[in-house]
This record gives sequence, structure tokens and C-alpha cells, in this order.
Amino acid sequence: MFVLKASGDSVNAGLNLSEQSHGHHHRFPDKLAFLLNNPLRRRLLPPERLISKLGIDSNDVVVDFGCGPGFITIPLAKVAGKAIGVDVSPRMLERADRYAKRRQVSVELLQSDGTDLELTDKSIDLILLNHVFHEIENKRGTLSEFLRVLKPSGRVAIIEKTSGGGILSGRFGPPIINEEEVTRELKAAGFDSLQAIPYGKDSVILGQKAAPGS
Repeated sequence: MFVLKASGDSVNAGLNLSEQSHGHHHRFPDKLAFLLNNPLRRRLLPPERLISKLGIDSNDVVVDFGCGPGFITIPLAKVAGKAIGVDVSPRMLERADRYAKRRQVSVELLQSDGTDLELTDKSIDLILLNHVFHEIENKRGTLSEFLRVLKPSGRVAIIEKTSGGGILSGRFGPPIINEEEVTRELKAAGFDSLQAIPYGKDSVILGQKAAPGS
């Protein structure tokens, strides 16, 4: 199902610019969406390999936040009970919708910058962000919204590049970020049980929704 819902002014706000130590990093341009989901990338970086590390149950409801053209969303839908792709860009969501139809997979797609998700309280098991967290402008507001929609035992999984380089790093590819900064942001927002799993040049940073009063 393709549900194009805009939260507030999310069409032109949200995942815009984030100033890193190396300079400005822009949201990945819509016109280059083909670089995010194509046969070569799926062969070199199979999303199923990453998904297998996340402990997803067949009954889980999983959000792919910053889903882009559906590179991870569609494989997620084959593993989880329900997959929901969220992106600020209508064009990215249209691509994800076409990809889902080609693969004959049912997914829900929502437009949002993350600060006002059209999702029910305590309804989500896992929120996945693949090379997206560094692009979120209002991290505090977005993480607060994540806590609202996550179930009491819900988790967040943030994948970011934490080592290495490359010709696309920081331009069309993700910048190298400090793993400890992400961990501190999660802890300050209300996540605990924090851990980081090395994944090539990336880190999979996991956090669980903290119990009330903890």
C-alpha cells in the first residue's frame, strides 16, 4: 500500500543539511536514486545480509526510516510481519512503490521527516535507519517520536559509516561519523541496552526503548 502523507511541512523540511566535521552533507539527491537501488548494489551489498543481523521476527512490525527507493524496505517485508517505509521525498517513495510492485511485495509507505509520524503509539518493534541518522536535522524531535511509536521492548538500529574512506564518502556516499556521538544521542533521548556491532566499514548501533522510570 502506498500512502503519501505529509507531516506538517515535511516535504521541504526535515532531512536537509547536517553539518559534520568534514563540512556540509546534503540529503541524497532524488535524481541519483538509481545509485541507491540497482542490481549491482544489491549484488555487492545484499540487504538481506544486514537484515539477518537484526534479529527480526516474522511477526515484527518494522519501519525503514529514510527508506529511499526501497533498497532495504522490500527485503524487510519478506522477513518481518509488516514493513513500513518512511521518507521525506515523494519521488523516493514513488520509486519504492514501483519496486515493491515489481517484486510483488506488500509494504506501507509514508511521507514524513520523522517528527510527526502517522503511526499508532507503541505499535512498532524496530526502526531501522541505514545511513540516514546523520542527515536528520531535528534529531531530538525525531528520536522522541520514535519512542512514542515503539513498543515497550522496541528497538532502534542505526547503521552509519564509522571507518574507512572512498571516493563517494561525504559527497554522494555517507560521511564517516563518530559512533560514540550516536550512542550519546540515543542515551540522552531515552534508549538503553546500547551496543554497536561492526559491519564492514559501518557500525550497527542498537538501542532499546528504556523502561519507564529507568
